[in-house]
Amino acid sequence: MEDGLLITCPEHDLTTAYLAYFSKEVIEMAEKKPLKCKKVMDKDLHLKGFSEILQNLNFKFIVLNGHGSPHTIYGYKENPIIEMGENDHLLKERLVYARSCDAGQELGKECMKNTKEGCFIGYCLPFVFYMDSKWTAKPGNDNVAKLFLEPSNTIPISIIKGNTTGKAHENAKRQTVKIIEKLMESQLKEQETPFYIEALWNNYLGQVIHGNSEAKL
Repeated sequence: MEDGLLITCPEHDLTTAYLAYFSKEVIEMAEKKPLKCKKVMDKDLHLKGFSEILQNLNFKFIVLNGHGSPHTIYGYKENPIIEMGENDHLLKERLVYARSCDAGQELGKECMKNTKEGCFIGYCLPFVFYMDSKWTAKPGNDNVAKLFLEPSNTIPISIIKGNTTGKAHENAKRQTVKIIEKLMESQLKEQETPFYIEALWNNYLGQVIHGNSEAKL
C-alpha cells in the first residue's frame, strides 16, 4: 500500500463546509511532508464513485469528513460513501480517521475485524461542535469552532507526522482535556461555556480506536 492521504470534503451544508475548511490544515501538513494527497469533493462522493476511487487509489491514509450513522458514512448530501456490508472491506488494512457521528459504533469495528495493519479512529457518539454565527462566512475567524475542530485535526496531523494511530488518538484526547480545563479556569466565562465543555467532553468520551494501535504511515 502506498503512503498517501485521501481526504473527503463535501460542502453541502454548514457543518460539512466547516469540516472542509478546517481540513485545509491537514492537507497543508500532508503537502509539507511531502505526502501524496487527493481531495475528493461533491460529485465523486457517492457509494459507487467513492468505491471505485478506493479500489484504484491504494493510499494508506483515509480521512472521512461528513455526516454519519452507526453503519454509514455519508458524502455529498444523502449519498453514502461507506456502507457496512457493502464496501467497508475497502478500508480494512488502511489507516482511517472518520470525523462523522456514530461511525465508530459498528462500522469502525466491522471494517477492522481481523486486520493486521489497519486502524480506524472515529466516534461512537455524535461528533459535536459549535459555531459563532458571526463568522459562518469566514470559518477561519471562528474561535468557537476552533475549540472543537483543532483538537480533532490533531489526529490526522499526528499520523502525518509519523506517530502511531494510538499516539494520535491519545494526543487528540489530551488536547481536548486541555481545552476543557482552560474553559473551566477562565475568569471570563461566557454564557455558552458550559455547553462547550459538555460538547467537548462528549467528543472525548465518544472518540474510539479499532484495529492496530501501533500502525503508522
